[in-house]
Amino acid sequence: MKALVISACLLFSAAAVAQSPDAVKYAPRPILLMGGNATEEGVMPMLLTADGVQRLEFVPISRIKEYMDHGAQPIRLGDVLSALGDATETINKLQTENVRLQTENDRLWKVAMKDNPQAQPQTVVVQQPAPQDTRLERYMLLRSLLQSPQPYQLPMPVNPNANRLKTNCTSSTLGTTTTTDCR
Repeated sequence: MKALVISACLLFSAAAVAQSPDAVKYAPRPILLMGGNATEEGVMPMLLTADGVQRLEFVPISRIKEYMDHGAQPIRLGDVLSALGDATETINKLQTENVRLQTENDRLWKVAMKDNPQAQPQTVVVQQPAPQDTRLERYMLLRSLLQSPQPYQLPMPVNPNANRLKTNCTSSTLGTTTTTDCR
């Protein structure tokens, strides 16, 4: 097990060689993360294997020995440099592949346009619809909120013999004001 860990460290350190001379010097050292003020306890990223599943744990300095006794392995600078190197290599491969695919796409478009030049793709311009005049809609909405006039008749006088004409009145309310129109 120790031989496997040592060979992995040496392998990870080989990727660090390309970085700088300091990277080789510090590659086998574990990484420790410190807080901005003196009251915060630092943490060490450690790889912990539980039930066959590896996971990254950030272990407080006071518990590092306990975790190492249970088989946790600290993350070393060489590990990080190796991962960065692998990611950089993957990104470079993807960029090269992207350039190759773009060149192939351009070549195929030239072939397609040579065979059928009048079938060029049309340019489509998308415009925002012009704002509609909503004044009528607002007026209708406000009108529906107002109470509609209700016709009513004045009550009959107490004396039925009074020669009074029947009068129809219409009342409209706007806010707190009521207007009555009698005819």
